[in-house]
Amino acid sequence: MRQARLHVPGVVQHLIWRFVDHRWFIAGDEERACYLRWLGRALSESDWRCLAFAIMSNHIHIAAVAGREPLAAWSRRVNLPFARWINDRLERIGPVFADRANDWAVPPTGVANLIAYVHNNPVRACVVPCARDSDWTSHAAYINAITPLAWLHVREGLDLAQQDRDSFDAFVEGQPPDPVRPKRRTLVATVQHYAQLNIATPFDRQFPLVMRPFGTVRPDPRRVLELVCAELGLSAKEVASRRQLPAFRQARAATVQCGLASGLSGSDIGAVLGLTQQAVSWTARHAERPRDVCERVLDQLRREAYASFNL
Repeated sequence: MRQARLHVPGVVQHLIWRFVDHRWFIAGDEERACYLRWLGRALSESDWRCLAFAIMSNHIHIAAVAGREPLAAWSRRVNLPFARWINDRLERIGPVFADRANDWAVPPTGVANLIAYVHNNPVRACVVPCARDSDWTSHAAYINAITPLAWLHVREGLDLAQQDRDSFDAFVEGQPPDPVRPKRRTLVATVQHYAQLNIATPFDRQFPLVMRPFGTVRPDPRRVLELVCAELGLSAKEVASRRQLPAFRQARAATVQCGLASGLSGSDIGAVLGLTQQAVSWTARHAERPRDVCERVLDQLRREAYASFNL
């Protein structure tokens, strides 16, 4: 099952598209010029900013600053017409790209290594001895060998990499270490302890929140439990225990109702109460809860939400 992409606007992304069966669909200058033409047209209509590219024979690398437009929206305007053009040219039928792009978010400290990695692709493929000898990448635009394409943000790339034109070629030729690519599976295992968190862009072990269209602002489930316990004069540790005193059952029912009413999932609530999602569902349907406590807690959560956005 595919996981939804969660791009943070302003974060540099490393994108890789591979051709089906490792086919060499880009055999020469004409194919590269065609792909760059579609790429430039799509990026000119998008809020993504391309920093570097490498158009290899059987795959494509792009380093870009993410915008608010979904990656699939602008990349579809590149890859679909290019695939049709390739199929017409080769008189074939079938997919050209093996899958959607592999994508990694790169922290600010890794941008220089990312651009060097992209520009050194022809070197690693043993096509040329050094990056400046290839016209398959954007390296020539970085060292003033050619006029940069209108949609290629060379100045921003140099600034983010903290390099200047005079030293950039030597930096790339030194072949710095490859950029770090955090494994999504590792991130999933890391955040599972915290229940239903969206995996966004991990920098220094922090997982920032992502604002998505039509999304809802949800409170911290621990805050919901804290407010309920304050209303009932109980401790959160006792309420989250397995003790079946009436007061504790009432507090759990109130926490479940307030959590669901404020947009939390059953697993979010269960994580702070020590309950399974099935137990949370049963509590929501059958357990009696103090309505006045729920109303006061929900009012407080609304006030805190408005305050956090200065509304």
